Amino acid sequence: MTQEAPLPSATAGRSLRLPVFISAIVSVTSIVLARQYHRPDPPTEPPAPGMRVGSSSVTLAASAPAWNVIKLGTPAAAEPHWGDPIPARIMFDEAHTSRLGSPLAGRITAVMVERGQHVTPGTALFTVSSPSLAELRSELAKATGQRAVAHTSLERVQALVDAGSLPAKELVTAKQEAAEADLATQLAEQKLAALRVVGGGDASFTVTAPRAGVVVEKVVSVGQLVDPSNGSLLAIADLSDVWVVADLFENDVGTLVPGTKAKVTVGTSERDATVEQISSIVDPDRHTVPIRLRLPNPDGALRPNAYATIRIFDPTPAVVALPASAVMSDGAQSYVYRKEPDGELKRHEITVGSVSAGKVPVLAGLSATDQVVLSGAILLDNQIQLDN
Repeated sequence: MTQEAPLPSATAGRSLRLPVFISAIVSVTSIVLARQYHRPDPPTEPPAPGMRVGSSSVTLAASAPAWNVIKLGTPAAAEPHWGDPIPARIMFDEAHTSRLGSPLAGRITAVMVERGQHVTPGTALFTVSSPSLAELRSELAKATGQRAVAHTSLERVQALVDAGSLPAKELVTAKQEAAEADLATQLAEQKLAALRVVGGGDASFTVTAPRAGVVVEKVVSVGQLVDPSNGSLLAIADLSDVWVVADLFENDVGTLVPGTKAKVTVGTSERDATVEQISSIVDPDRHTVPIRLRLPNPDGALRPNAYATIRIFDPTPAVVALPASAVMSDGAQSYVYRKEPDGELKRHEITVGSVSAGKVPVLAGLSATDQVVLSGAILLDNQIQLDN
C-alpha cells in the first residue's frame, strides 16, 4: 500500500514568506537611502599664496611667490618683418606643358622615353599599332585613285566637246565630278595630317614630341590598349621657369596681395621672388589657400615635386610687438594680461598678426605704454580656470 506525502502545513508557508518579506524591506530601504545620498563637491584648489582670483583677472600681493615666474613689461616697437618659413613645393607650369594622347584606338607596341627625360621637337615618344590607321590610309588611296579617274575622264570629255562630238553640258558634269574627287582626296589627306604622327607602316604610327622640354608625366606602357578617350598619356613641360606653391591657412592670408616680396629656399639656396597668384577659393581637402610664386629655372636645378620653404615679407604697420609667451588665445580671440591702475592683471583682447621669430605683431588693442605680462601668462590662465 502506497503512503501519501504529507501536505505542507500553514507554519511551513509562513516560514517561506518571511525571507521574501525581509528582502523586500532591504531593497526599499536601499533605494530610499540611495535617493537621499548626495555626493560631496570635490575640494576646490585654494589660490596660491598672495593671489586673489576673479572671473577674468588676478591680483597679486607684492610678496606673492608668483612674481618669481611672472614678468611685467611694455611692448617693443614693431617693424615690418619677414615671416617664419612656410612649407612649399616646386611644380611645373601647366601653361607651358603639352599633354599627348593617342589620336586613334590601338595597342602600344613601343615606348621610347622615360619620366624625367629631356626631349626635343620631333623626338619619338611611343608607337601605336592601329587598324584605324590602315582604314584612313585605304580611304586616302581610294580617294586618290578616284581623283585620277575623274581627271582622266575630264580630259577625255574636254577633247570630245572641243571636237564637237559631245554637247557642252557633258563638260560641266565632268568638271563637277573631278572637283568632288579633289575634295575627297583633300579630306583624306587632312585626316592623316591631323594625327601629327610619323608613319611606321600601314597599321602603326609613332607620336612625337611637339616641343622641347622634360617628360614630367608618363602613364603609358607596352601592350596597353589606348584610344582618344584615354586623355593624356605623356606630358612634356618647359621647365625654364617653375611655380613654387604654398598652402596658407585662411587667417594667415590676411592682407597678402600679389607682388608681395618673398624668399624661397631650396636646399641651401635662397632666391628672391614675389607672390604672383593668391587663390580666390579655399582648397576643399586641406582647407587652405594656395599661393604661387614664379621662379626662373634656366639650369633646371629646380625640379618639380621638390620640397621648398618660403618666407613672406610682412609690411603690415603693427602698433607694437610682444613675445609669443605674452599672447594667449581661446581659439577665437587673442588676449594678454594687462596691468590695470589698481594693480589688477586683467585679461585684455587684442588683434595680432602672424608670429615671426618668436614675436607677435599687435595690430590693435595695445599701446607702447601699457604694462602687460610678458612671461608667465599661462600661470594666470590656469589659476582662473581652476577657480571658475
